[in-house]
Amino acid sequence: MKRIGSVVIALVATFALQAHPRDAKSTFDLVSKGKALSASDAKKLEDRLKQKPGDEESRIELLSYYAGSPADLDLSVVKTARSRHILWLIENDPEDGLGLFQIGTGIYRLHCQGDDLADPDAFGQARQMWLKQVQKKPDDAAIRRAAVAAIQFCSPEDAEKILTEANDASGLGRLYAGAILGVTGQSYQNSDPAGSDAALRARPFAEKAQRELAGATNGDLIVAAVETLLGQGAILWADGKLDWDYTPIGAVLLAKAKTLYPDGIALLTLPTKLPERGERPPITIRVGGNVLGSKQVRKVAPVYPAVARDRGIEGTVRLHAMIGLDGKVLYLRAIAGPAELIPPSVEAVQQWEYQITRLNGKPCYVESEIDLRYTLSRP
Repeated sequence: MKRIGSVVIALVATFALQAHPRDAKSTFDLVSKGKALSASDAKKLEDRLKQKPGDEESRIELLSYYAGSPADLDLSVVKTARSRHILWLIENDPEDGLGLFQIGTGIYRLHCQGDDLADPDAFGQARQMWLKQVQKKPDDAAIRRAAVAAIQFCSPEDAEKILTEANDASGLGRLYAGAILGVTGQSYQNSDPAGSDAALRARPFAEKAQRELAGATNGDLIVAAVETLLGQGAILWADGKLDWDYTPIGAVLLAKAKTLYPDGIALLTLPTKLPERGERPPITIRVGGNVLGSKQVRKVAPVYPAVARDRGIEGTVRLHAMIGLDGKVLYLRAIAGPAELIPPSVEAVQQWEYQITRLNGKPCYVESEIDLRYTLSRP
């Protein structure tokens, strides 16, 4: 009996939640709750902490409240309170930061300059505490990452030492790019760069960063640097916080990165030109299969290769895909599946099209994985 080949096409979700001491949703909820606190609410929580210093929920709410620079409190009071809670966090939970390190917020950040909440003296204390934490647990990657994130803009030399000792090439790339841009810190609300300072771009460390990147050959370092330079530079420029053209350096780094990683998917979407003021560059979002599949407007079924069919080869081909701003497939790479079934899978999916995906009304890139299942029907 002759077997007839068939192909079942499916898109699969790619999200994977990491396990943390505190549930991310509960932490988000506490941050949201903190934004709505009144001065009297905050006082009650402060009083509660005097009786129960380990009340992490109260600290999260208060950090969220103070990060919003509440108008009903004097700025000096806000800065003092923020610093107290942040220093407690460093001392008591340097790995996870009460769960705040794992979610999209910056309420735990302490800057030395660049904004009204910046506190040079408190930052100096925080820097010493982070260096001691790293010294106590030099093999703890989570503490190293948190320490570097906390001190990198105001104390890049210390951050560089930590990253070098850990052989963290990607971290060094991000550090050098941030120094070249003169980034003053990150937003208290998300991971966006908060601002840029010409004085920071003129520091000896920034000059060293340019030399290091110019002579770099490590692919991980170069990719991390160009992603940071072009990505954060575009945000700063669009927001009117940068008046220096970073793109020539970015172009050189991008060329080096593409030579080392010709299939680097993240390199395809980097903004290589200065954006319009007020117009941030498109972002990339990662979605699951059901979401992407619901937006499909053109599908071409792959042809089951006769050789594979006759040899009884079945299986699933998994493709890593990037959908462009126009809804067409921008990039495809096979990451699993029988070798005989990969070419027809790529050929077919390259012709697929989707509705344009928008976030806040603006087109964005979409990254996902696509599964194509090949099965043989039998009598």
